Amino acid sequence: METAAFHSLQPYCEGDEITVGTAINIQHRAASGIGARICAEAVLESFDGRFYVLSVAARDDVQEIGRGRVGRAVVSMERFIKKGNGH
Repeated sequence: METAAFHSLQPYCEGDEITVGTAINIQHRAASGIGARICAEAVLESFDGRFYVLSVAARDDVQEIGRGRVGRAVVSMERFIKKGNGH
C-alpha cells in the first residue's frame, strides 16, 4: 500500500524530486494465501504544501485485506541523499 502511494505521486514530482514516507496507519483486515495476487491502490485525500495524505487499500482476488492512510512528503533526491550522508 505504501508503494502504491509512492507510485501514485511520482508522476507529479519534478526534476530530482521524489516522495518519502512520513506516516503510515494501516489496518490488517484479512490474510491472503501464499502466492496470492495482491492489488493495492492509493487515492489522494489531502495535501498541504509538500505534504500529502493518501487513502490506501489492498485486496486479493477474494477480499479486502487491508486499508488505511499513508503520509508522504516531496523532497529533492540530491538533498535527501546529502542529508543521509551527514552533509
